[in-house]
Amino acid sequence: MNWKPSRIKIVAAVVITSLSMISCDMPRDPQLTTDLVKETGTIRLGWVEGAKADEHVSDALANLQKKTGADLEITRGDSEQVFADLAGGKIDLVYGKFPIDSPWSKEVYFGRALGWRARAPKQESVSRFAMRNGENGWIMLVEEAARP
Repeated sequence: MNWKPSRIKIVAAVVITSLSMISCDMPRDPQLTTDLVKETGTIRLGWVEGAKADEHVSDALANLQKKTGADLEITRGDSEQVFADLAGGKIDLVYGKFPIDSPWSKEVYFGRALGWRARAPKQESVSRFAMRNGENGWIMLVEEAARP
């Protein structure tokens, strides 16, 4: 086969396009959280006992329900229990007051501080959602719904 410069350009274009198409499917949810929420019509929310609802969490949850077309199913419990349920896939989302430097930060993703325009200090317990690490599509959807 005679490889002329024009053929090399065509092959390079096909390879680049193919690689671009593969990355279009990002972000992914390895555990399919976003798909399951939309298919079942339910957001399974773990609510840490003692965490108070305010307008910011109410607005964020209403936005998330609108984006997913799903209703909330709320389970209340202490932080250890709801984080264990999150890690085990029994719930999709946790709400409570957490510092970003919590020991759980290695196990879960802590979202933005609800109602804050700037970042809250790492050690300050503030209202926020927690999601399973790696569920990047779900994380992006929740974070978008939680924007002030």
